[in-house]
Amino acid sequence: AANQFAAGRPVAAIVGQDAFAAMAFFQLALVCLFAPALAAGAISGERERQTLDVLLVSRVSAFGIVWGKLVASMAYILLLILTALPLVLSQVLTISTAVCLGAIALFFSALFQRSLAATVSSYAAAFVLMVGTAVVSFLVSLTQTFGRISTSAAPLQTAAEWYFNPFFALATVLFPTSVVHTTLRGFLQLLFFGVPASGVVAVGGPGVDPWEVCVFVEALIAVASVAGAVALVRGRRAVRPGRTPERIEPVQPAEAQ
Repeated sequence: AANQFAAGRPVAAIVGQDAFAAMAFFQLALVCLFAPALAAGAISGERERQTLDVLLVSRVSAFGIVWGKLVASMAYILLLILTALPLVLSQVLTISTAVCLGAIALFFSALFQRSLAATVSSYAAAFVLMVGTAVVSFLVSLTQTFGRISTSAAPLQTAAEWYFNPFFALATVLFPTSVVHTTLRGFLQLLFFGVPASGVVAVGGPGVDPWEVCVFVEALIAVASVAGAVALVRGRRAVRPGRTPERIEPVQPAEAQ
């Protein structure tokens, strides 16, 4: 019976938690891999097929075109996310990441003439969001750790840059720890000024967790990307040749000779 427990918990529960965490990380990785590809050709593909002008002359607004393309691109992957894992917070984080990457890809699809350029740019943006934030956060954390070796032995507060990384936010959801929990004032202090020499982070304001910051930032990026795509589509509609038909002057009958 002793072999059935580890650290005071049943072994089956620990195995189940680890398996769930592995599935959640795998699902998020798949979202980061496929979301840009699903949306990158939404508008540029219409341009390549020479069907974009048909949409532009219709009564559908530029926002309606962009929003419809985003929903159509993300509908299938969102359905897979909702049916895959039951944990609410992990689903919220995964869905926000998928929508964010889809909106970025849609913006590049409206910006570039070819789907290839839009796809490459979308994956570059996804790489910055997933890997670039992790590299920057690691370097900042390393600098803070070396800076406090001789000043304090207190636990080091997690660098604020980590809060922007979806994988780190998912890890804190699956494996909660008090080191990553702070207040809004403390988060802003960590973000703009780093950890103070005393090691004491300011308190004040509502509590802030990494997944909340990550979802908020991804929502801002998604809104900005959709607004940019709408502006680009609206601009193309405004300059589309032949949109306003030229006035045809009536032909005057020739005077009788």
